[in-house]
Amino acid sequence: MEAHIRYHARHRLEAFVGNREIGNLEPEDQERVLRLRSDYESRFRELIERGVAEGAFEVESARVASYSILDMGIGVASWFHEEGEFSVDQLAYQHGDIALRIAGRQRID
Repeated sequence: MEAHIRYHARHRLEAFVGNREIGNLEPEDQERVLRLRSDYESRFRELIERGVAEGAFEVESARVASYSILDMGIGVASWFHEEGEFSVDQLAYQHGDIALRIAGRQRID
């Protein structure tokens, strides 16, 4: 999650255009990009599913959780400014914590 946030905060224009303009690509390029995005999402979902299986997470739907987490990161590209209240690292750490909460992090002592 932290890498996801850092990318979207540091490459705001590229991320914003890349995420919002997929529909304007040629069909074969659009299909390739959507396939890559699906693979990216499935990696997040698989991590959540593994965490559920190990008892570290408790979530009703790993797919919904992964979409929520990814969308939260993508949104950073539209509002984050380096001169704002938080540094990229502070933002990444906060979003990492929020992502764990979305995944239903369970306290393990």
